[in-house]
Amino acid sequence: MPSGRTHDRINIIVLFIILLSLFSLLKRPLLPFPASYLENRRIIVFSLAYLFGTFFLSPDLDIKSGPYNRWGMLKVIWVPYQFFFGHRGVLHHPVFGPVILTLTSVILLYPLFSLLNLAGGLPVWVVTSTLSGLFISIEIHCLSDLVWGKILR
Repeated sequence: MPSGRTHDRINIIVLFIILLSLFSLLKRPLLPFPASYLENRRIIVFSLAYLFGTFFLSPDLDIKSGPYNRWGMLKVIWVPYQFFFGHRGVLHHPVFGPVILTLTSVILLYPLFSLLNLAGGLPVWVVTSTLSGLFISIEIHCLSDLVWGKILR
């Protein structure tokens, strides 16, 4: 399987490719693509969520990894995951992994959203852009594990 640094590099390269593709669609749309999807604010929110997913919500939170250590004092949040889920277990599943990691982060951030009076009041485009960024970054991690495993076999 790829090392943590390799995962980070793969995710950054894929984000770069996604952004290049989106900006090329701005110049010359090839598909009937809604222009609202190409708004700068959506792309920025997507990119920030993608980077957060890459560096903090990796499926490798089930071991003492780089993303685990990046949480600093808050890394204790992920200790139950290391206890209940074996490495390359459910967090590496292409559907359950992103759902579990995203729901956990929403539950953890809900008190902050409540304090800022944002709970339940986020625009739909923010939610969809954020979820897309998180899910795609986690999926790229799982896909790179799968492809890397096939190459080495």
